[in-house]
Amino acid sequence: MSLWSAEQEIKAGMEERVTYADLRFPPTPDLVQQQVSCPHDLWSTEESPSYGQQTLQAQCQFCPVGWLWDAGHCYYFSSAKKAWEKSREDCCSRGGQLVTIQDNATLAFLMRTANMEVFHVGLKKDGYVSDWKWLDGTMLKGIFPIHGYTRSYQACGRVSGLGLLSGLCSEPLGWVCKQSAATLQWLQSSPPAFVWGNTTYSCVRP
Repeated sequence: MSLWSAEQEIKAGMEERVTYADLRFPPTPDLVQQQVSCPHDLWSTEESPSYGQQTLQAQCQFCPVGWLWDAGHCYYFSSAKKAWEKSREDCCSRGGQLVTIQDNATLAFLMRTANMEVFHVGLKKDGYVSDWKWLDGTMLKGIFPIHGYTRSYQACGRVSGLGLLSGLCSEPLGWVCKQSAATLQWLQSSPPAFVWGNTTYSCVRP
């Protein structure tokens, strides 16, 4: 048998062993997404109600294109500049909200990403003696120091590489929106499957 014939038989044998999977994703208006976190080496064991047996699981998280992933959330840093209220409306139109900051890790991520630029965040103060309040209803309460003083009845929060700042709500700045990352949960089961939202999808041959 010639060397060429042997190579052809080997290739034919390899082709016969190829297995294809058809991943049937749910109908969603935002199919163009960017994978940003998929720790395949972190598997956990869980009792599966679908198959009545233990299965191995791994989670991959996705953010819309143009958003940044950090710790299970997606962040949009705008290039345009608007006043605080218009910034809040833009975030709502994108399915998120102006970012709220409840821990030092989130603040550090925003400061690192903002660098020398300044961005509106979901923090506002109405009245000279009122408290700073986040859009989710929680108070600032000295968790983070806020720098600067605004001689105005209304003041809004902003973030830069210097930290959390105070400024005029009417000043046009960039802004940061936040939303939860979409999670795809893989199941190592028979047949292989994954969970998207509240639905389990099986991987099937064509």
